[in-house]
Amino acid sequence: MNIEQVKDFIRTANRKELNEIVGLTNTARKLLREEIKNQFNIGDTVKVNYKTVNPELRFKITKINRKNIKIQNLNNVFSVYTVSPVLLEKL
Repeated sequence: MNIEQVKDFIRTANRKELNEIVGLTNTARKLLREEIKNQFNIGDTVKVNYKTVNPELRFKITKINRKNIKIQNLNNVFSVYTVSPVLLEKL
């Protein structure tokens, strides 16, 4: 089954089928987020892959929450951010 077949099915699906698709999608996203989050530990040095963040900046992980990770700039202890794990790259 290719992506076009999936799109066609979604276009013609009834409410029950759509709810089932949403449930499966949410579960898959949760598992992926957990898998990515589990790659990090408190104290790890990371960089943020986001267009508005300087790629040269380095951060330290200070706390791992259920959905997000708190990071602190290594050059400025007062710069603390909460970001999604998918935006982080371990160094």
